[in-house]
Amino acid sequence: MSDEELRDSINIIAQKIVEIEDVAKKKLDYVKNRLSQEYDEKIKEVEAKLESKQFELAEVNEKLKYLGTKKKELNPIVKSLEKERKRLRKEMQSSVKAKVKAIENEKKIKMKELDKEIRIIEKELKKPE
Repeated sequence: MSDEELRDSINIIAQKIVEIEDVAKKKLDYVKNRLSQEYDEKIKEVEAKLESKQFELAEVNEKLKYLGTKKKELNPIVKSLEKERKRLRKEMQSSVKAKVKAIENEKKIKMKELDKEIRIIEKELKKPE
């Protein structure tokens, strides 16, 4: 191969690297958006219920002390909703973290392969003809 052909090969590989980085970024954005959409809706739903129940609980505690039974009913619901919200947030974070790690590993492997190709081509360029 001529020097020009080898340089062209390096340029093609460099373009592949840019494409891999673009694809990885798009995948990261897609995963984050998809998981946010999936979990945000659930979290908002739980938060809406939680906020409603917390308000009810506050009213009961403030105005209606004699309604101890209602308070006993609402406390476990609020605690349950708080736990569910916490669990969903943790699950979302874990999912995002796992997807990001997988994409980063895939990118790293592809980049290593391309780096090897570049070194091989660079060695060819350095060889005396």
